[in-house]
Amino acid sequence: MWFYFFLFFIIIGFGSIYKYKFTNQSLWLYIFLWFFLFIVAGFRGEGVDNDHGNYLMSIKDKWGIAEPSFYLISYFCYDLLGSEKLVFITYAFLSVSLLFIALKQLAPYFFLSLAVYFASCYVIHDLNAIRAGVAVGFTLLSFSYWIDNKKRQTFGYLLLATFFHFSFAMFFLFYFILKDNKKNLNLFISLIPLAYLMYFININALSLLMMIPISYVQTLAIAYSEWNTDIVKSVNVFSVFILIKIFIVSPLIIFSKPLGIRFKGFYLYLKMYIMGIFFLIFLAALPGAAFRVADLLWICECLLIPMLIVIINPRWVVTILVILLCTFLVWINYVNSEFVRPYYFDFDL
Repeated sequence: MWFYFFLFFIIIGFGSIYKYKFTNQSLWLYIFLWFFLFIVAGFRGEGVDNDHGNYLMSIKDKWGIAEPSFYLISYFCYDLLGSEKLVFITYAFLSVSLLFIALKQLAPYFFLSLAVYFASCYVIHDLNAIRAGVAVGFTLLSFSYWIDNKKRQTFGYLLLATFFHFSFAMFFLFYFILKDNKKNLNLFISLIPLAYLMYFININALSLLMMIPISYVQTLAIAYSEWNTDIVKSVNVFSVFILIKIFIVSPLIIFSKPLGIRFKGFYLYLKMYIMGIFFLIFLAALPGAAFRVADLLWICECLLIPMLIVIINPRWVVTILVILLCTFLVWINYVNSEFVRPYYFDFDL
């Protein structure tokens, strides 16, 4: 499992040479890390991640996945070219490329954002849910237009994201709720204590659905509460994982005014991050849905956390704290979880 720490510290170590910013001088590192993360995602061996076997069955037997993009890619790579490995390589190329393009556009500290993404999202979206990995890239690209309220361009990228993973259709709704301004920020902040209050008095998504006097809705609610429970056992709303998210959001809220002035997109990302915490707690009785919604909303984490390094001088103090936090997240997501197993390459096409 040390391989994953090795990857992380390559990003951190070389990125520090350029103070984690993308420059003309750091272009070689940009290309090197893109290639490295691409081959790690595209040429991982069978059994390294949880979803590899399911994808192989879907590629060969044409079942279990509804998105048309998957069937187009699998038809071209497997049915025409005869290689299921090319499906994984194609998805890895798209997801990592889109990620790098989006971070280059959005992240003031590119290499630190990449390190945060690797620590918290890469294992989920690029090594497991590969369709979501591509959709994440398109969604991040939409943020440039979302921030400026350019609906047509935003919806265009969100449509592409949904083409690769239907779950990303939820961002169409969030577009009308989440804006890059401080309007209603206190209302969004109150969602976190509200979620815990609702949890203590047993008001949650499942209990509300069970109050609907329609047997079909109640049956569907129970079925959905058991969806993915073989992978996600339950949601502990007081787990270290959730407390870390609240710990992260606390200084972002405290320093929201100077950060909002300094960084374009800050308020959008902060509201999105808070909504992720809220839905993880509110949907706790539906663990599969809770983690799915929260994970998608938390893709902004890689843009949000690096902004914290400007709140205190000298900046290296907060930078070290961010690196320590990310190191802990690598341990949680790669070592102390069931997302991945010891890594090995498989270059057999």
